[in-house]
Amino acid sequence: MKYLYDLSFDELKEWCLSQGEPKFRAGQIFAALHNGTSLADIIGVPNALKEKISAEFETRLPSPEIIQKSKDGTVKYLLKLNDGKKIECVLLKQDYGNTLCVSSQVGCRMACAFCASGKNGLVRNLTCGEILAEVILINKLNMAEARDQHETDGSKKKGTIRAITNIVIMGSGEPFDNYDETI
Repeated sequence: MKYLYDLSFDELKEWCLSQGEPKFRAGQIFAALHNGTSLADIIGVPNALKEKISAEFETRLPSPEIIQKSKDGTVKYLLKLNDGKKIECVLLKQDYGNTLCVSSQVGCRMACAFCASGKNGLVRNLTCGEILAEVILINKLNMAEARDQHETDGSKKKGTIRAITNIVIMGSGEPFDNYDETI
């Protein structure tokens, strides 16, 4: 099954048109999904269209298996992909912004001595949508946590809620070995 996050906006628009839907539906769906809203929770999109999408595409974000938080605010995530494979990503919270380190592969064939990613070799490359889904998921989790903290501590300081501002591709795998999907 194809992954909906692998489609560009233009590809989603073409798909909507091929289904007899107005092209503005692509904008609704694309914006909502990239904001972390699940397909089922998108408001204003007919259920019949959601069912067509679900029949043709996988739409779930990866699921967090383990979340480890360090004292300095760094958060490490073990994510389970839709095929059951696992990857890691790390959120580094700094005063100047939030940097997310994402994976580009499940495993790695480089087997660098200093890195655990290649311990079991390369399992497979991630698709561009799977790489993007890491960012969407972690941004959604981070923003929800920041809002909860903001409400809990009563902080009214401007800038206390911050989305991901930087992305580095240094998680599991070698990005140049999966160049096209990474780009």
